[in-house]
Amino acid sequence: MIQLTNRQARQFLLLKHGLLDEYQFTGKQGVSDFVRQVGCIQYDPIDVCGKSAELVLQSRIKGFTKNMLAELLYQDIMI
Repeated sequence: MIQLTNRQARQFLLLKHGLLDEYQFTGKQGVSDFVRQVGCIQYDPIDVCGKSAELVLQSRIKGFTKNMLAELLYQDIMI
């Protein structure tokens, strides 16, 4: 059994979700790498203030554009 302090657990989760320090991922390859790291991403076609998946990726992928995710999902089939 691994024991972690609350701080260690928080840091692990922030790192795992790409929210610690500077961008860890860049461009289309970064989108693929991030999704592989976290295991999945919720894709919702409804765009009220931005699609959920795009908002998640925008905060974690340097240089992210909406076209990157669309291309990966519907053309490249890398995810």
